[in-house]
Amino acid sequence: MTETPDERPRATPRPRPSGAQRPSPAPRPRVAGSRRDRVGSGEGGAATAVAVLDQPDEARGRRGRPAARRSGVARPPAGGSRPRRSRVAALVLAVLCLVVAAGGGVLLWQRLHPPYVDASVFDATRKGVEALYAFDYKNADASVKGKLAVLTGDLRTQYQKDLSQGGIVDTYKQVSATTKYDVLDIGLQQVNDAQDSATLVVFGQYVVKSVNSGNQPAPQGSECTVTSDGAQSCTQTVQVHQIKVNGQWKISDLTLLTTS
Repeated sequence: MTETPDERPRATPRPRPSGAQRPSPAPRPRVAGSRRDRVGSGEGGAATAVAVLDQPDEARGRRGRPAARRSGVARPPAGGSRPRRSRVAALVLAVLCLVVAAGGGVLLWQRLHPPYVDASVFDATRKGVEALYAFDYKNADASVKGKLAVLTGDLRTQYQKDLSQGGIVDTYKQVSATTKYDVLDIGLQQVNDAQDSATLVVFGQYVVKSVNSGNQPAPQGSECTVTSDGAQSCTQTVQVHQIKVNGQWKISDLTLLTTS
């Protein structure tokens, strides 16, 4: 018997297990800020996505925003400039205080030690000491007036009494004595702010010549020598105190520092 095509047996499909579903392909990883079509498929695409995801936030930005630019200068921490400014201000204030203190010290020093001295005090001291020690037996009265003219105060009164007739003057006349003081140097010891009172030290030689000065040797141990013209020259240092009287320097005190 010949079978027709419709009567041929057909393959019966196997029934599918109930509840079983075909597994869906794994979803592709997505990168924030990128499109799906920019990530390749397969293993290459997944590797690219992982590489992008592993980069730090600074490189890939946030939600498509550009990463912040890096600068070579580090920003100071918030609130750090205020303490630094305070330290600088304190240092400047300390320096200013030192400058003011130094300036005050200089002014005080200049007040106690004036940077200049009226030069007339040196010339007046030289002439005053020379006149005070000068004497010529041939012109005794003029010598006495010259001595008193450079003195003032109690010192002048004392010299006026000692040089009166019958005193030292008569003795000098008897031996034909002449005296003088050769000033070698003058040193300023003190001067006041008003420049009208000063103390000076005078270094020089007191020279005495008489009828018997050349015949007598200088005292032993003294600082005197016999000169070639028969006079005795003795080293003497005197301290002189000068004050201004009516604009002129006068000797108010004299102290002999060395004796010969």
